[in-house]
Amino acid sequence: MNMNMTRRGLMRRGAGLAAAGAAGLGLPAQAAVAAPVDNPARVPAGTALINVAADSSRWQAGVANQDSSTTLQGIAFDSANGHFYTLQVAGASQVAYLRSGSQVAVTASIGGDVHAESGDLCLTRHDIATGAVNGYMYLLGFGHGVSLGVQPASGGNPAYVWTEAGSGRSGYGQEFVRFPFVTKTVLWTSHPSVQRFGSPDPAATSMTPSVDVDHNILLIRYALGSDHWFAAYDLAAVVATAGTGTLPAPLARIQQPPLHKRRADGTPDPNTSATFQGFTSYGQYVYMLSGDPRTSTPSSTLTGTDKWAVHTTSFDLNGTQNDPATGYIASTHSEADPSADPREPEGMAIHTGAGAPRLCFGITNNSGANRQFDLYYKV
Repeated sequence: MNMNMTRRGLMRRGAGLAAAGAAGLGLPAQAAVAAPVDNPARVPAGTALINVAADSSRWQAGVANQDSSTTLQGIAFDSANGHFYTLQVAGASQVAYLRSGSQVAVTASIGGDVHAESGDLCLTRHDIATGAVNGYMYLLGFGHGVSLGVQPASGGNPAYVWTEAGSGRSGYGQEFVRFPFVTKTVLWTSHPSVQRFGSPDPAATSMTPSVDVDHNILLIRYALGSDHWFAAYDLAAVVATAGTGTLPAPLARIQQPPLHKRRADGTPDPNTSATFQGFTSYGQYVYMLSGDPRTSTPSSTLTGTDKWAVHTTSFDLNGTQNDPATGYIASTHSEADPSADPREPEGMAIHTGAGAPRLCFGITNNSGANRQFDLYYKV
């Protein structure tokens, strides 16, 4: 994960700070948490399922983001234009510098020393062939960057990026937004270029988006109390509602299946929840990434629970193929990047520019001051 606070710690604090964060953002008070209505199950079927148990192939090694002091959180692809984008929590020095200038009044009560809580992010655009940085933005007060979506640049229009926004002091976004990518700029949540949308549920918190361009689907992951849900929407229909505060009816809405840590023998431990690290979708299927960084294993070997730290899971948004006992179609460990240290899985996305869709994910490989990650994929 990173710096001063772990993702797990932020999530615990986020639950306790949700009401305060909503008040600080001028958001409506949280409604009583209730389960959504039955799944509409209207995502068009027929997409081939990517096998999460397939071997993982390393695509790129030692990829660096614009901000070298923190590590990767989320990934998204603009396959049509040869780019991929990454999100990370902005480093303390960069945040302090940005907040010392013209944007200091935007969140005057939040200093650079609590950048993780304030939701300041660095968005980096990379060359898809080499991983090299070819553009970046800083996003002040947006969230944690677990996931993002990108609509490709076309016809002279810029790429549009979907992220969470409005974190208050919880560290996680309490809404989701869209904005044009403009390199070497600083954006804050109240900027006129940031388009806002309605909520999947009046009680929803911690919203994070993913975009499936090939199937025109926007997928939102959100929390209802201690549970997480996914809502899938027609992407164009959602774009048309920008600024109205009302989303169209979802194509699907389903509770996230449980994710558990693994015992030393690789079997799931039903008493211990896994650390969620990313998600994406392609057609009717959702793919999730979970796992923890290496803590004690030498970087040259993997033994015990560390062997199962990187885990991928798939399930059907329509709910028709999910195992009724587990809630998912398949779930498996990955032995990708065995020598990486701290070997923490981060971010998941689909790349469609190389024939068969690639289910991609990152693994951090450097815990020092110059953070990097390796990019892996399954087909």
